[in-house]
Amino acid sequence: MNKSDIYPLFLELLASVILNRPVRESLFENIHEETWRLLMRYAGMQRMNAMVADGIAKLPAKYVPPRSLAASLLLQVAKTEEANRELNLTLAEIVQEHEAENLPFVLLKGQGNALYYPNPLHRAPGDLDLFFYRQGDYDRAKKRVIEKGYPLEEESIKHQGYNRGTVHIENHKTIEVIHLKQIDKKLQQKVKEITDKENFEIIRINETPIRVLPAEFNALYLFIHLFHHFIEFGVGMRQICDWIFFLSARHTEIDKKKFMETAEEFNLLNPMRVFAHAAVKYMEIPPEIFPFEPGEYTPNSDLVMNDILDGGHFGFYRSGKKR
Repeated sequence: MNKSDIYPLFLELLASVILNRPVRESLFENIHEETWRLLMRYAGMQRMNAMVADGIAKLPAKYVPPRSLAASLLLQVAKTEEANRELNLTLAEIVQEHEAENLPFVLLKGQGNALYYPNPLHRAPGDLDLFFYRQGDYDRAKKRVIEKGYPLEEESIKHQGYNRGTVHIENHKTIEVIHLKQIDKKLQQKVKEITDKENFEIIRINETPIRVLPAEFNALYLFIHLFHHFIEFGVGMRQICDWIFFLSARHTEIDKKKFMETAEEFNLLNPMRVFAHAAVKYMEIPPEIFPFEPGEYTPNSDLVMNDILDGGHFGFYRSGKKR
């Protein structure tokens, strides 16, 4: 059995969690221990251990994996939960410290996305991405990091990364750089319209109020980030789930006509349709969650899903194919 034989099982477990429906038990009849072992290894390649565990929990006892494999998976789930708690605790501390020094920021992606998962602690943890939107604040925040003596990464065109204990943080001077001059300029204009009016949403993590992007723009930004990574390196199922869970929760608040116009302005409507059809076909995602007309099905959706499944987390596990 090879990796591709695992894909239907993996997608079924994910879909059962995303759609909050029972698992199709027939797919899991007579599964051998080695198949379970491969499936769990693949879940790790996609950084979806906890989500897969949530799907397995829906199975009757006679279909679950052997006890030793189940115990190993539960250990991975516990590590995911602990990492998310550490991220949330660190984030709350950073908010308090930065607000005291008049250094407000916007939380991008990450822990803000986790709130839309059935269990926020089961989203695969990543970095804390903090966007300093006022003029001069990025440099002030960078100086503060240096003064605190945190280990620094080399500064990129869009952010300065550093480590605070076990948590990796990226202080952003811009939310994204696509390296297409006209598109980057439009993106900066859209961001400026929001930041000039401080038109943010406020979420709460550990009872701490935190700024995030407004829903309509966030829906666009999540796809911009996803698609940019897809083109350059590849994306895994975590990025797809982030987009799907967000749209599932917030699509009724988004003006479809306006959103489609903005997506076309950024030349993103066709790519969005390709990804949407892939999610509908392979994950049974209801088409109505997407705030745009889906258009005609295209075989490119199959190519996209195959690339996501084959490449794993950020394309790290792609089988011998150059990007």
